[in-house]
Amino acid sequence: MAAGSTRYVSLVAIGAAMGGFLYGGDTSSLNGAIPGIRPSLQLSAGEIGFVAAIALLGSAAGAWFAGPVAARLGRTPVMGIAGALIAAGSLDGALSGSILALGASRILVGLGIGAASAVIPAYITEISPARMRGRLGSMWQFAIVLGQLAGLLGAWALATAARGEAQPLVGMAAWRWMFITVATAAGLYLLATRALPHSPHDLIRRGHEAEARKLLKRLDPQASDKDRAGAIRSREADAKTTPKLSDLRGDAIGLRPIVWIGIALAIFQPLLGITVVKTYSNMIWEAAGFGTGAAFGISIASNAFSVVATIIAVGIVDRLPRRTMLGHGALVSSLALAVLAWAFSQAVPGGQGPKLGHDAGLVALGAMNLFTLAFGITWGPVMWLMLGELFDGNLRVSAVAVATAFNWIFNWAVMRTFPLLAASGPGLAYGLYAIFGLLAALFVWKLLPETRGRTLS
Repeated sequence: MAAGSTRYVSLVAIGAAMGGFLYGGDTSSLNGAIPGIRPSLQLSAGEIGFVAAIALLGSAAGAWFAGPVAARLGRTPVMGIAGALIAAGSLDGALSGSILALGASRILVGLGIGAASAVIPAYITEISPARMRGRLGSMWQFAIVLGQLAGLLGAWALATAARGEAQPLVGMAAWRWMFITVATAAGLYLLATRALPHSPHDLIRRGHEAEARKLLKRLDPQASDKDRAGAIRSREADAKTTPKLSDLRGDAIGLRPIVWIGIALAIFQPLLGITVVKTYSNMIWEAAGFGTGAAFGISIASNAFSVVATIIAVGIVDRLPRRTMLGHGALVSSLALAVLAWAFSQAVPGGQGPKLGHDAGLVALGAMNLFTLAFGITWGPVMWLMLGELFDGNLRVSAVAVATAFNWIFNWAVMRTFPLLAASGPGLAYGLYAIFGLLAALFVWKLLPETRGRTLS
């Protein structure tokens, strides 16, 4: 593959994947902002759970409707819409003075993140040559963890400068500036999407085959643009209609079997508990007896581990079967979560609630980092990659959107229930996630087909 085409397709994939940077940055900014939001708006634990989780319902809705909208407008315009929604919601969140206003702003952000997650991984899959699809597909997850690290570092810097998340900084509380930084990044992404090409599948679906063949040649000079364009055209002709949700209907409880497999794959990822680790980590570690600075340091280290894990994933994902990575990743994650559950079960009474002892704290840190590495190498990038590979052309648009919507719904369920479970000690929640890890491994080995090297039509 020519160096010029490799550079071009890589730049396009990275440009699109920066929508994941917004998702990660928002998650970490919220993580850093929660300790400031709570006293500023005088919220209870249940209300904090509402604020943290409501965006995920917006994400489910954004993902659900992104498929039909992308079928009509193309994936790149939907990426721009996603950037605009995240920018507007984040700015509104920074100015919110009540839980209802903040909740509304978080729904807007969620709509944008959900739309981005439904179209960007599939877009990258469609523009990528088969031999480097794994590496480029992993850019979405890499952008997420990079955004998480950047967002947490930014939140830490703002909280440190203000001497507290709820303390004033240049006229407003530090946590509000955390949301403003996300709004700024989203505005820049909106501008960047205007430079991205439509995917070959979008172009052919809209009748621009000559333009699609030219793009295919630029993306992969070694492959026959005529043959691949013909395969895409044939698949689109067989479908006969614009992609829609009714395409998913089948005789397996109302849906095609492959659609249920995609939905299950998308559901198991959040059931491993990664959203809790990324969103509530500061609160968890402060509750375990660590100070604000130490809690930020632990969370930053965890995000750095995620970046390292994704770099490893980029290097190996095109060399190993997808099922092997997911199956072993689920087992290691389950083990780490079980150890984490045990460590938190050893908490001892303290002046302001249960605290981890020195030894249990070290065990918890080690288990958390092992979980972060295992998830970051496997379920983090590979789930998104396989969603784009499981389905054939016309089905892909709607099926990925629906599976992604289910991913966000279960993310919401995990986020919403964690504060309630954690009231009895975080160990209960981590033990539950460990069980889901075992079930995920069984699902992978019994039902999930292998997709590595598959030619997409």
